[in-house]
This record gives sequence, C-alpha cells and structure tokens, in this order.
Amino acid sequence: MKLILIIILTLFYFTSSSQTVEELEYELSFYKSGEKWGNKKDIAYKILEVDGLNSRAINYLVEVYGRNNQRDSINVLFDNLIKTNSVNPKIYLIRASERNAYFSGLTFSQRINYLKKAKALDNENIEATYSLGKIYYELFIREFTNNKKKANLDHYAKSSIDYFTELCSIDEKFRETTKYPLIQLYNYRNEKTKSKELKLDNFQTSYFPVSAFVGLPENLETDFSVNVITNVSDFSVSGVESALFSINWYSEHLNALNEPVLSDTLPTKIYRFTYLRSFDNPIVIRLENHNDIVSIHWKVSNGAGGYEPGEIIVNESKELTTEEWRLIENKINSIDFWNLPSAETEIMGTDGSHWILEGKYLGKYKVVDRWCGGAISEIGKELINLTDLKIEKDKLY
Repeated sequence: MKLILIIILTLFYFTSSSQTVEELEYELSFYKSGEKWGNKKDIAYKILEVDGLNSRAINYLVEVYGRNNQRDSINVLFDNLIKTNSVNPKIYLIRASERNAYFSGLTFSQRINYLKKAKALDNENIEATYSLGKIYYELFIREFTNNKKKANLDHYAKSSIDYFTELCSIDEKFRETTKYPLIQLYNYRNEKTKSKELKLDNFQTSYFPVSAFVGLPENLETDFSVNVITNVSDFSVSGVESALFSINWYSEHLNALNEPVLSDTLPTKIYRFTYLRSFDNPIVIRLENHNDIVSIHWKVSNGAGGYEPGEIIVNESKELTTEEWRLIENKINSIDFWNLPSAETEIMGTDGSHWILEGKYLGKYKVVDRWCGGAISEIGKELINLTDLKIEKDKLY
C-alpha cells in the first residue's frame, strides 16, 4: 500500500510540475532582477526534448556557447540535432542562419553547403533559395570591393542571379525584394535589357512600394561595392531588408484598419495620415476629394502602434468644405511634400511614434515617414483637428 502511494504521489508531482513548450520558452526569455544571463541551458534542453527543432532553444544555446568561446559545444549540439533530423530541411536552415553562423564561426562555403542540403530536401524552399541568392550576392560585393578577380565575380554574379530568379518563379512577391540587387548584377554582366526591364517594373505587394523606403546611391547601377540588401555601414543608405521591415510593420496596421491601397487607378485625390504611437492606439485619417466633394474618414484600433494592431474600435467619417481641403493642401505644399525624402536616416528612439503621410494626386503617389512628426507634424495635427477625435496632450507625441 505504501509503495502504491509513493507511485501515485510521484506521478502527481511530475504531472503537476510539467510545463508546456510555450511556458518553457517564456521562462527561457524572461529574466529576473540580478539573474545572470546564460544560466538557463537546462531549460533550452528541456524544450528540445519535446520539440527537437525549436529554433528559440537552439538559438539560445548557440549564443551562450558562442559568447563563451565554446564553439566545440555548438558543433556537438548541431551534430546531434542533424543526426536526429537529417531529412528535415529546417535543421540545415537553422544551422546556416546568419546569427548562428556568426556565433559558430561558419564560413560562407559552409553556410552554402548547409543551405544546399536544405534545398535538396525541399527544392522550392523559399528561405533556402533566398539565402543562397543573398550569400552569393554578398560574396560578389566582397570580391568587387577587395580583389576584383573576374572569375570569382562572374561565378558569384551568375549564382546569385540564378537563385534570385528561381525565387521569383517560386513566389512572385520576391520581385520587389530582389529587384535592386538584380539590377546591379545584370549591369555588371552587361545585360542592359534585363536591367532596364527591372527598372520599369513597378510590381507592388503591399501598401507601400519598396522604392519609397529604400535609400540607395545614385550610382547604384555602376557601383558594385554597395550591398543594397543589408547595407548598414552608411546611415545615408538603407537596404531592401530594412525597407521591408518598415513596410511590413505599417502595412500590418493598415490592413487591420481595413484601409485601401492608394493606387493610381483610384480617381479620387487622397491624403492619408497613419499615426503609430508605441504604446497607444493606432490611428488612420484619410482625406478624400472626389470632384470637389470632400470627406474625411478616421479609424482607431484597440492595439498599440509598436505592437499588435488589434481590431477596429472607431470607424467614422464626415463631409468637409472645399476650404478645409485647401487648408490642408496649402500646408502640404508649404513643406514641399512631393519633393521630401520619403524616409530619413536619423537614429530613432525606442519609444515614440511614426507619422506616415501619403498623397495620391493626378497620377502621382508619395509617402513621407517621420519619427515623432518632423516636417509633417503640423499637417498630422491639423488632420486630427478636422476629425472628432480627442487626444490628450501627453498622448500626442
């Protein structure tokens, strides 16, 4: 009887103390005051016992070992994971990721080999195909900057083009992502026709064109030393991935607010102000002029501008006078809105707001994004005043 009781109590203990993967992930990422980072390897391994390819647990272990100069431990970790998951492309993608490659000291060649293994298991794997195109592109940029050996340049350029064009055939939305590196690579190969076709390609998959947020040098087509995908070395130049981060963030909020994409097919003259505050409800205000019938529409969601967008809680509109339209238009013209840089390269704070003003007028489209208002702050405030919204002063930032 005593033995049975012990067994029951033991089972009860393990059942009651068992944690889900989600709970363990939270415990892995949450740090108490004074706690030393890196002492939760046991939690990461517990996660891997349940979910053998949990990227959060693997990334944690890789960073801990990497920062402690224990690369042998990283190699052992991945050797075991690959042995168990050899037919799953995910493990090779995790192994070859930029972050893990940095901590484990993988060379470009090693990363390429792992990515090719992933692609061999899943030929249309988007992550593997994009990463291969990106690595060969980075090798092309490095070679041009350092050695300029034609054989290497030719090989890297062709390989990058092959993977990027294959990626676009798998999913055409990557036409935006690969447009600018391909323009560079085609110009290097003197394939002017293909380069020209890409320059004329205005394919757009979200609310904003990539061209509006990517800041590139004027000599893009002839300067092959600039990495147009990830360039961060010069604050006057931002790469495609940085542009896509902003575009996807803003688009997520506009989509949640059920807003239209401002395209040239719309006959209406429109100005739209998107106001994303870190900790307060997202707001969008759309001013429309259709044959001098002017209306203003405003929506608010219950999310936060720096986090999840939430759901619509305010959706209202009213008519305005043509005088009120001209008031806004005069303010817009006074700051030379149509000629402002779409994005600025100032360093942003951690808490604040993004003010995004779009204009669609007579076949033209423009977007201006400013941290905490900047040049468009007065226009944003005026648009708010034209609505019935009441925003407290300490919430207007």
